[in-house]
Amino acid sequence: MKVLVGLVTLCFLTVSCDAPVRTRVPTAPNGLDSNQTFNTGTQNWDNNQDNQSNNNNNNNNNTGNTNTGQSEPGYDNCDLSMQYSGGSIGYFGMCQHDTDERRFKAVFAQSNSAGTCFIPVHIQNSGNSYKLGLAQCVHNQANNAYYMTLNKEMLPPTFSYPRPEQINGVMVIAANSVNAYMGCMNAKEDYMIATNGCCYQQVPYQGRMHCLQTNPQCENAANTYANNVCNSFVQNHSNNYRQVSF
Repeated sequence: MKVLVGLVTLCFLTVSCDAPVRTRVPTAPNGLDSNQTFNTGTQNWDNNQDNQSNNNNNNNNNTGNTNTGQSEPGYDNCDLSMQYSGGSIGYFGMCQHDTDERRFKAVFAQSNSAGTCFIPVHIQNSGNSYKLGLAQCVHNQANNAYYMTLNKEMLPPTFSYPRPEQINGVMVIAANSVNAYMGCMNAKEDYMIATNGCCYQQVPYQGRMHCLQTNPQCENAANTYANNVCNSFVQNHSNNYRQVSF
């Protein structure tokens, strides 16, 4: 994968009192589309993912290989050819379940003992996208099919209902880049929460605080901080991810 070229100034959506902070990041065709929007979230390393994949591969409904000629319930139209280039991740194939937007199947051309992660996203008609849920990760082996369920985050302030947007894309990213990615995603909100007088109301969710109402006077400083964090992520990790749309 080519490294990102032509870095541009990051743009940030305005923060409403009832929606999470969203951050835009500059990207390239081999990674994410330019000026994409990302939502906030945290990493969720699933230590049982490999066992789940191996167990699934032993089920009658799962092939455990890249043979797309054999019908598999829920993945009848699945194309697992190595059509995506993920830079350091290598080439891989991925498809979405026919009826359950949360379920995906992937196979990699190369093994990665450090791990590869999958993050559900929603891609807008404009080409912008934002993250809908947490990461699920595997220590992937070459030519082994992996099955995953990518769940959506719950909506503030009660966190009782999942986000309504459709999962129509997946961010595939090297595990050693996930923390930097999440740092970019959380940067603006983290600034608001950490700076006295910038967040009027906040609630805890999944191990971190979320700002429900921000002070508009903090916008410029928060944008500058997030811009620096996200530019650092792009410059240092551009060869470690690929977004796939469905």
